[in-house]
Amino acid sequence: MYWIIFPALASVFYCFGGFVQNYLTDVALPKKRAGALVVAHIPSFLLMLVLLLAIFGRATFMMPVSNAFGLVLAGAINIIGAVYYYKALQEGDNTDITIFGQVGPLISLGLGVALLGEIITINQGIGFLFIMGATAVVILGGMKGSKKQAPNLKVALLTVISSFFSVLSDIVFAKFLGDATANYVLFAQSFFFFELGSLLAVIMAIIFFDSWRKALVRTFFQGRKHNVNMGLLIADNMTLSIAEILYKFGLIAAPVVSLVSPIGKVSSLFTSFFITIFLGKIFPKFIRSKRITKSIIAQYMIAGALIICGIILMN
Repeated sequence: MYWIIFPALASVFYCFGGFVQNYLTDVALPKKRAGALVVAHIPSFLLMLVLLLAIFGRATFMMPVSNAFGLVLAGAINIIGAVYYYKALQEGDNTDITIFGQVGPLISLGLGVALLGEIITINQGIGFLFIMGATAVVILGGMKGSKKQAPNLKVALLTVISSFFSVLSDIVFAKFLGDATANYVLFAQSFFFFELGSLLAVIMAIIFFDSWRKALVRTFFQGRKHNVNMGLLIADNMTLSIAEILYKFGLIAAPVVSLVSPIGKVSSLFTSFFITIFLGKIFPKFIRSKRITKSIIAQYMIAGALIICGIILMN
């Protein structure tokens, strides 16, 4: 059951980074150049590669070539998902994307069964439904309490595409881990090649997208606010690195890959809610705060109870 901690903690760092990314893609980067933000994460990829080599040495490379190639492919696929995620952020906001992204567990369940041949036990299936029920309580409650407004279909479509590639990356990652026992060396090996794949994909993007290079130079090295933007980018790189480490360790330790996604996604709903409320009061220009009502508290208490039941059943 301990594996649940990793995707849950990862969601905290993903959400913090999401608000920073929302600002960078919406305010700092030139219009329609949100995808360029993937290139700005090169420092985090390089740092992870260097750290893993420094800590684990040659053991990092002790993996069959076919497995290593598959993990590199998983990293490259993840970058495709990130590009669409940043495009969605530029069109909408972090809260909308968190809600639309709840389709991820359904995609994960389908791909897990189809591509990995995973078998979900009855208890795990019921637990999955409990957790998705918690998501429905939060989403439907939020829609009921807000002004009637048609959903942004473009943001929804971009988020679904992003979720598909993100989940596909997780499935490919799990498929090429092999049958090795989960341990720190396996994590180091798999994460090293995953980050290498991400780095190679970003380098290809630099080569082929000249407009992205120009957008990054204008955003982080020129202009009146380039120092602020650079500081936010450093914070984004740090949170992304920590989140990826936690989430990938969860993928390795989980009994079934398709169960990791619902834990991570529903955790992101709660994290996004609390960040929006509490940090919104401290940084009102950066994060829009929500008003806490008895109805909202009741919704999250019901959702929390459903999640606890779901986790117990999944174990």
